[in-house]
Amino acid sequence: MQKMLMALIILLALAIPAAAQEAGQCENVLPPRLEIGGQGIVTVATGFFLNLRSEPGLNSEEIIRLANGEFFEVVDGPICVDGLNWWQVKQFSLTGWIAESTSRDYMVEPFDSSRLPATLPPVPRTGPSPVLLADNPPTLETDFIRWDWEAFLESMNSFYNPSDPLAVALPERYQGTDFPAGPFDLGEVRFVDELDLNAAQRDLLAQNGFVVVPGGMAQFEDAYRWDDNWNPETGHSYWVTTDALLHSLHVAFDNLLQFIEVEALHSQLSDVLAASYAAAVADHEAQLETDLEPAARAAVIYYAVALGLLDPAAYDAAVSTPYRADADALIEAALEAQGRLDVPFLPRYQEDFSQYKPRGHYTTGPEQEQYFRAMMWLGRITFLARDNESLQASLFALRALRLSGEYQNWQSISDLLTFLIGPADNLGPPEYLPIAQESFGAELPAANFADPVMLAGFRAQVEALSGPLIHNVVRPLGTQAEELDEATRGFRLFGQRFTFDGYAMQRLIYPEVGVVGNERPLPSGLDVAAVMGSDIAYRLLDGRGDTAYENYIENLLELRSEASAMNGPDWLQNAYGGWLWALQPLWARPAEPYPPLLNTEAWLLRDLQAGLGSWAELKHDTLLYTVQPMGGLGGGGPRTVTTYSLIEPNPLVFSRVALVSAAIADGLRVRGMGDYAPSSEPPPGLYHLRGAFENVAELSAMLAEMARKELWGEPLTDDEQLFLKYDFGQKLWYTRYLAQLPLADPPEVAAVVADVASNPDAGTTLQVGTGYVDYIYVITHSPNGLQVTRGTVYSYYEFIQPIDNRLNDDEWRDALAAGVVPPRPDWVSVFFAP
Repeated sequence: MQKMLMALIILLALAIPAAAQEAGQCENVLPPRLEIGGQGIVTVATGFFLNLRSEPGLNSEEIIRLANGEFFEVVDGPICVDGLNWWQVKQFSLTGWIAESTSRDYMVEPFDSSRLPATLPPVPRTGPSPVLLADNPPTLETDFIRWDWEAFLESMNSFYNPSDPLAVALPERYQGTDFPAGPFDLGEVRFVDELDLNAAQRDLLAQNGFVVVPGGMAQFEDAYRWDDNWNPETGHSYWVTTDALLHSLHVAFDNLLQFIEVEALHSQLSDVLAASYAAAVADHEAQLETDLEPAARAAVIYYAVALGLLDPAAYDAAVSTPYRADADALIEAALEAQGRLDVPFLPRYQEDFSQYKPRGHYTTGPEQEQYFRAMMWLGRITFLARDNESLQASLFALRALRLSGEYQNWQSISDLLTFLIGPADNLGPPEYLPIAQESFGAELPAANFADPVMLAGFRAQVEALSGPLIHNVVRPLGTQAEELDEATRGFRLFGQRFTFDGYAMQRLIYPEVGVVGNERPLPSGLDVAAVMGSDIAYRLLDGRGDTAYENYIENLLELRSEASAMNGPDWLQNAYGGWLWALQPLWARPAEPYPPLLNTEAWLLRDLQAGLGSWAELKHDTLLYTVQPMGGLGGGGPRTVTTYSLIEPNPLVFSRVALVSAAIADGLRVRGMGDYAPSSEPPPGLYHLRGAFENVAELSAMLAEMARKELWGEPLTDDEQLFLKYDFGQKLWYTRYLAQLPLADPPEVAAVVADVASNPDAGTTLQVGTGYVDYIYVITHSPNGLQVTRGTVYSYYEFIQPIDNRLNDDEWRDALAAGVVPPRPDWVSVFFAP
């Protein structure tokens, strides 16, 4: 009924002329519920949209389409026009008018950002309890990591020589006394009156023992600087957060990718594409007026489009007129991010060109934009195995790569991406080449591609291979779960990378979850946390109705079982998996080894945000490569201990950040990347980037040991307290400085945004992001009694955006500066107060 009503409204928008009535409320529609100054959320049915218009009225110009779940601020209204109540609203930087309701249904409803589900039901359990905190193995050895901490410290000439983070052990029960339990009389806590907290913030601090408040800070080290309000020489102490070190990992990783892409991968990829294009052209000319001509031409257009997106000068020099019309149209679609369109050289195949809008760090220059679009094309366009012509085209694309003489260059790029992000989730040259040679001959003679028996045998072998686990090929509306393999199995030159969180999100949306008419179209970051073990994330999902979708709970439990069976070496197959592993102790940990503070609902929600903030950065850094599921500081003078700073007592997060960072630095070293060149002025950028990872590893290892001491009730030494007082903020800043030194124009603000899942059918995408850095104030014990300590934490946002308006970092930072961003998740109100 609701869908029929929405369809009628859409028809009316085309047929009824505007007929404004007197300002006020309409009589024949549901009564207004929105309020000026408040917030609202769109509640139209899945697959339908609410038009944001320039003026009230059904014939007014459409500015943008708002989808189910999008937030807005109410500016003015209501005004009755065309028999509907219209409200002026803000959505990011856009201002326009929306209709609130019909006579039967509301299309929006008020949203209270302070609300939290009244009940938090228990997590269902079937079979073994999915405890996700595996013991650290005594040794680590995978393709990604060869663990030798002493050798690592020696290679980086460590000044501090911290203990091996792999050896961190938790007590059976918490032994410390640094973290008192609330509620508190703030009159007995030092430094509270200096914070200028409002009543709501003081109430949360008194009740929880901590509070997060808006900081408006650009960078994480800002709270660890001495200032007029927080001077360690007068006893003010720091709270060192997992957020700060996770963010340092992001800064080093994001800048490493950016540097390698511009300085090495761009030119390597250009060589691969230019040579493969030339080989494909030769094959096409040899197949003129044969049955194989269309398939051979498809391979030519495929390489031509990639070359045109990556290197326009090389494209102009190499691509001849007969191919330009087809290639230019596709290049234009990618450059303009036009949306969902047919790919003419592939039968029954569409591509979502909105994906080609540069995002992440790919908006900082033309080379980054070119690399982004070309690799997006190579990572998404699939020669599906289901059609003979497409299958033959994939063979010509493979043959062209093999004849290009650039296979080793291709392999070098692919291996580096596997090291940093993970294995390709799609079939590509390593899978196709050996079975193609077996089916058609070692030299892949093109004439054999036309043999129906050979082609059928080849297809049978392709179908016997493991297909993609994350399905991001645009597929027909209504595709069922059992049809996904046929709709997505095929050849990609640089298949996007498998990640466990992407796989989990795919399993928790339609068609895996929900039924026709009640589909779950998009996932949530809460899904990832719940799969990794966060019971409180599950309860939030349950409270908002996500777990009621058919198969949701069953799939979640299966995913939790998979995650619980994975230990350190399983996660540490690549940097991406290691980063996810580092987040796990924020989302799943036994209660006994940790202080009561960390087991409160408020702190569990704070940890949920910390993990999601870091996860948003991980998705931002790798959005090009991962498969997206569809449906100076310090000072001179004597160094004295006058403060009692503390570490967030979660040593496993710090230790795992150290493991991942050290493994990346060591991986760069053994690949000959980042060695100091004395003759180079200045030293090469990779040298600085490797130094950034070494700094993150060393610093995280030190903090892991301090956090371990807190759990065991061992006091921090004077040297450790002096380090926290004088050196921690400086070292945090220096790590970011090293990581950004190779960049011409590093961002001034840490905030980032990324789209993590898409629903082309409904025209929506899920975006996650971090905003300005917030303060956290935590009450702790000290030799002078109770005190409040200061640190920095993420702010986290999650919202639905029209698919043709995916936000990039610049747009997101502009929205933050203008104060026109969606509300934070409602559940943060337990620990956050504006």
